[in-house]
Amino acid sequence: DRVEAVLARHPGVAEVAVVGRPDPDWGHRVVAVVVPADPAAPPRLEELRAAVKDALGPWYAPRELELRSEVLPRTSLGKIRRTDLGPRSPARSDVPAPEPA
Repeated sequence: DRVEAVLARHPGVAEVAVVGRPDPDWGHRVVAVVVPADPAAPPRLEELRAAVKDALGPWYAPRELELRSEVLPRTSLGKIRRTDLGPRSPARSDVPAPEPA
């Protein structure tokens, strides 16, 4: 996926999957599921959206960022198992929030 390729090049991203989630207004929304390279300083949605907009155009940019601390689930062939990436509330993200400066 082209969006995943752009996001994977971001220095703050260790792993990424792009999934569609139901949206009451649009039908579906693009969600970037990210394992940060540094959990203490995860990438922000605005950074990731800007990278995608610059490379592919604004219509490809993810609308939501979901942070994960564990390795993304994969098949025996190494492909990401998107069906195992069920939605999580941003409030339940398992990556701790960075300490305020």
